[in-house]
Amino acid sequence: MSDRLQQTQQMLAKHHRDGERFAELMKTTFADRFNDQFWAEWDRWIKPVYSAQPVVLDLGTGPALFLKALVAYQPGIRAIGVECAPYMLEAVGQLPEGSEIITEDLHDPKLPLADGSVDAANCSVVLHEMTQPLRTLQEVHRCLKPGGRFYIHDWVRAPLEVYIRAQTEEAAVFNPDTPIDELEDLFIHFIEHNRFSREDLIYLLNMSGFAVLHSAISKEGRFAHIVAEKRG
Repeated sequence: MSDRLQQTQQMLAKHHRDGERFAELMKTTFADRFNDQFWAEWDRWIKPVYSAQPVVLDLGTGPALFLKALVAYQPGIRAIGVECAPYMLEAVGQLPEGSEIITEDLHDPKLPLADGSVDAANCSVVLHEMTQPLRTLQEVHRCLKPGGRFYIHDWVRAPLEVYIRAQTEEAAVFNPDTPIDELEDLFIHFIEHNRFSREDLIYLLNMSGFAVLHSAISKEGRFAHIVAEKRG
């Protein structure tokens, strides 16, 4: 195992606090994150660029529920996940035919995929966890076919007031008796969840060879949905 991969695994473990619990949380919240609105957007923006035998890449696939959903949703698809957190990989279970997982560090991924071999890529609540997402964006660009599309949905920078009210009980934050450990945990995660703005992500995509086709904000500005296309 490389030092870089080990550092990333340690960073993720700290960010997720209890890895096994977080993996289960990803399972219980999957239907809320990948709801009817998501699939309607996927059908509108992503499915039109599918080839006859589509290949879809899922970055930070976690317990691989998106891979499993894709295979069920689109028979004949090849669904490829990328994940490196051990507790996520342990939570995957049996993968259906047509899906697979590559263990790679997204800070500097070297995916065993040919140039232009992927139709579309998905990245759900991953980029905000990264100290820098540039190498991931560049690798996705390499793997996508010209005109291939990249769907990103993630936390983005929002005012502290909005974040606190959504994440916890506001009165408790300002209560002098609130333990310092709880306050430090809250503010550390605020910084992590607010690492990039929507404009930051669009800038990085543009500079990495993508054209942004669509972007929208939800959850009082705390969450962004972005669709980008690899320029031909």
